[in-house]
Amino acid sequence: MDYTQQTLANGVNLHLLPMENYKTTFVGAFLYWPLGDDAAKSAIIPHLLQRGTVTYPTSRELRARLAELYGTQFGIGIMKRGENLVLQTRIQLVNDQYLPGSTSLLEEALDIFREVLLYPYTEQGHFAQSYVQGEKRNIQSRVKSLLNDKSRFAFHRCLQHLCPDRGYSKNQYGSLKQVEAVTGENAWQQYQLLLKNAATDIYVCGRYDQEQVVEAVSSRLQWSRNSSRELDRPLPLEQLDHSVIRESMNISQGKLVMALNGRVTQHSDLYPALILYNGILGGYPHAKLFQNVREQRGLAYYIGSSLDSIMGLQFITAGIDAGSFQETTEVVTDLLEDMRQGKISKDELEWTRSSLQTGLLQMYDDLTEQVALAVDARISGRRWTIPSLIEALETVSIEDIKEVAKQMHLQTTYFLSGGGD
Repeated sequence: MDYTQQTLANGVNLHLLPMENYKTTFVGAFLYWPLGDDAAKSAIIPHLLQRGTVTYPTSRELRARLAELYGTQFGIGIMKRGENLVLQTRIQLVNDQYLPGSTSLLEEALDIFREVLLYPYTEQGHFAQSYVQGEKRNIQSRVKSLLNDKSRFAFHRCLQHLCPDRGYSKNQYGSLKQVEAVTGENAWQQYQLLLKNAATDIYVCGRYDQEQVVEAVSSRLQWSRNSSRELDRPLPLEQLDHSVIRESMNISQGKLVMALNGRVTQHSDLYPALILYNGILGGYPHAKLFQNVREQRGLAYYIGSSLDSIMGLQFITAGIDAGSFQETTEVVTDLLEDMRQGKISKDELEWTRSSLQTGLLQMYDDLTEQVALAVDARISGRRWTIPSLIEALETVSIEDIKEVAKQMHLQTTYFLSGGGD
């Protein structure tokens, strides 16, 4: 069977991804919400949902019940995808055909999943304040950890300079001030708002009986919604002149982030060429950035590149000494020009092609990776399967990669270095 999608009565999209090579089934609910000033109130909700339900008021009772169901695994997730905050609750369980007896583990697990998603534990008509305070402390620690991890801090600051007025520049957990303002009451109001208005997908992936799954999900995961809201497609960032921002902090190793703004995204026919372009430039130890900047010239402690293919952005990150800033950025700029001119060796092309294909094949071993790929497809508006990507990579030429490179515009260079530099 192939991937199928249908819409439930309340407008929720049910996605079915059969994978017969697994003995387990993944079920996940994904709610999409624009990143804005309510990020903290939204991001805390999955953490509160896992604290307890009406039937299982504590996380200990909830986990104990799941353990009775042949170790059914439960988890939550908060993801930033493009300018969306994606809230996830998920379970993974053994397929019924591998269990003794006639009881349906799928249906029992979905009963609990329904409780977690739709009937969380409350006190006085809203989330328990003690649970809220506990999760606020956890989230505040995550936000503060951004300051302690200077590489992540520099990346975040680069985003704030790259697109200060866009949701893309925001932290997925919000600011410390926004987290502090969360209460049991306003978190509950936000939870109700999301249930009624957020674009929502339910994914079922792995081995399962399709007719049973559709019936079990349709009968359990129904709730009142205002409309069948669809996802807004990501809007590209405005291409502006290159800007260089230097800031200082008490650190010993400088942190360089260079942001390139392009027009090739996951929705584009050139997407396979985009990921090959990134791999050749800075995705692997054999890549140009690592070999030229670190190995040959010794300018960087680390260097590499990454993509946000939903937004069409590329980020080059490096740890360097402050005195190496000028030379490092000049070498990187020269390498970007080499890519535009197609100065790519056969070995660079084939090693990168092989590495990408191997990585894609490894994704077959993880159901969560399969679903993450499908979620990105929902946001970008185009679905690439692992087989289709592997096949497409085979036909990418150096001319295709040159075309991608020509569309990558260096827009923001951000450098964080020691206060005395």
